[in-house]
Amino acid sequence: MASTGAAGHPESAAPLDLAAALARHLLALPDDVTVEEVEALALSRYPRAHWVADDVLQLEEETYLSGPFLVTAADRAELGLPVWAEHAYLLTCPPERGGPVPEELQAVGGLLAAFGQGSVEGMERAAVEVLCAMGRRLAGVVRTSTGHVLEPGPMAGVDLVVHAPVWLHPDALVHVLRPALPGVRLLAEPDPPRTLSSSANHPSNAEQLSVRPGVRELDEGERAWLHAEADAYDAHALNEPQVTEAYGAVSPYPDGGTIGVSVEAEVLVPLVLAGLEWAATGTIAYSLRWYPADPVALEQHRAGRVVLDQREDARTRIEAAARAIQAATDGEVTDDDQFLVQL
Repeated sequence: MASTGAAGHPESAAPLDLAAALARHLLALPDDVTVEEVEALALSRYPRAHWVADDVLQLEEETYLSGPFLVTAADRAELGLPVWAEHAYLLTCPPERGGPVPEELQAVGGLLAAFGQGSVEGMERAAVEVLCAMGRRLAGVVRTSTGHVLEPGPMAGVDLVVHAPVWLHPDALVHVLRPALPGVRLLAEPDPPRTLSSSANHPSNAEQLSVRPGVRELDEGERAWLHAEADAYDAHALNEPQVTEAYGAVSPYPDGGTIGVSVEAEVLVPLVLAGLEWAATGTIAYSLRWYPADPVALEQHRAGRVVLDQREDARTRIEAAARAIQAATDGEVTDDDQFLVQL
């Protein structure tokens, strides 16, 4: 869909209407986020979204995202927004509220605390969750109409998933991952096979072993080994029903914490992949996740410098591992909110 809304950076955005902002859900963003980035994320969740005015994107019936609007220092003070918040988008949708949230659940935080007087439900909840997902992806925050400011959690933006038409043999996956994840090893023997629907149109393993820009070029020995593994698997697959085996691998940190890799068949693919022919009957999901030694301390912002440094190292290693798997399988990468990620 071609955009008819404002383009590029929102330097010419209109001033924020403070009264409207106080009454609606708001996405606050730093000044380096473009309108196109916001539009792309909205379209990945609402494929029929379209601009109905220069600054109004209709997501679905009765649900609109308007903006960007300039945020002043006075606006930030009144709304309780971070000092880096330079512009904002307002969400308009019919309110749908349930009963009060029990106090013990409000203590969990997030939407449970933000809507403690009446739980957010239905289309409003779905829209607010998308707004929060956009905040995580774009390093922004969400202020709800109830006055709560929701910031991305300390583990946001670390984990990735590669969705691919190719199932890599466990040994092949370890070989692909080893440059990015030193010490990576398989967790256990694969689970019993699980049959997938036919994928006769999927490219062979050997055909998928092209290297993309930005990924370390495989040497001749590595390329020959991977092609031999892929060819052997393809030859076997020609005579057998297509099956996949769920399995996992782990790359531990010496001071605690691990990066885990899980591989399994995926029948319900993310909406953002719906237009890809090879994903129509399901994909293979390669999930890459960081597991800190003390996740509670991290969530409560009590983690020390070692853990925070490990988080950034894990982010870098997971991106490198995802690039390697993507190069070997010709898949697509998403984050935990199922937005496409370009590596």
